[in-house]
Amino acid sequence: MLDHQLRVFVTVAEKKNFSRAAEALNLTQPAISQHIHSLEEHYRVRLFDRSNKKVELTQAGAILYSYAKKILNLHQEAERAVTDLIELVTGKIAVGASMTIGEYVLPRLLGAFARKYPDVELAMTIGNTAMVFEQTLEGSIDIGLVEGPVEHAHLQVEPFLIDEMVLIVSPEHPLASKSQVTGEDLEPCTVILREEGSGTRIAAENALRQLEVTPARTIVMGSTQAIKQAVEAGLGISFLSKWTIRKELALGTIKPVRLKDMNITREFKIIRNRTKFHSRACDEFARFITAEETIATLQARA
Repeated sequence: MLDHQLRVFVTVAEKKNFSRAAEALNLTQPAISQHIHSLEEHYRVRLFDRSNKKVELTQAGAILYSYAKKILNLHQEAERAVTDLIELVTGKIAVGASMTIGEYVLPRLLGAFARKYPDVELAMTIGNTAMVFEQTLEGSIDIGLVEGPVEHAHLQVEPFLIDEMVLIVSPEHPLASKSQVTGEDLEPCTVILREEGSGTRIAAENALRQLEVTPARTIVMGSTQAIKQAVEAGLGISFLSKWTIRKELALGTIKPVRLKDMNITREFKIIRNRTKFHSRACDEFARFITAEETIATLQARA
């Protein structure tokens, strides 16, 4: 019973609102209030300062919150360990992926994994590489899949797929008629980049450095889809993963341009927190996406 009350307490603390916590936990608001009241009686202290709009942790509440998070994480680890003992691949895996992987690669991986392990519940979060890196370190996701460089003493990093970055232009752009281009050809161009923290931006900036190019103008956009639409509209040129442009290439709305004597590649990587307990389901997922058969299937569809 206490672990359930702590889960309610943590949810209220994070939602800062009783009704939103009730909705998240599929409970009534009076039930939420009763659980919080029981905890306050148990610890003989007030845990929240309440107002009409939101609730805030008291000093005692903040102390309990830090311990409650640890207790709930330990409870989850215990459940996973017992499940693993009887060799069932079940439970929940929280997967975080950077934008390119999350939107164009991960859905295929999750679909194939779900067919093989139907009793595993999969939850997916998508953000840029920096966000996935932080969430993997703090333990809110079990496995991260990123396209940018990452390094930390607490992280296990394993490459699983080679990606190719492609220079793309509008079919009406002056570069579209060239069989190949040099860095000098790119100097007068407007280059469209992703936001800071994006692995795609890092790869594009590395390519420009290798070409010794300082573009006449740069534009920053927060999504791959926005960049593709901007390139189609003739707003500028960009470097994007081959995974992201297959539809546009088939339709002829974007033109790939070869760089003279240069291919731009990068690694997609799995990252896991070394200090966190990993269930058998997490281990099986990591093994699944690095298996030769899985990689071969992905590459055949790239």
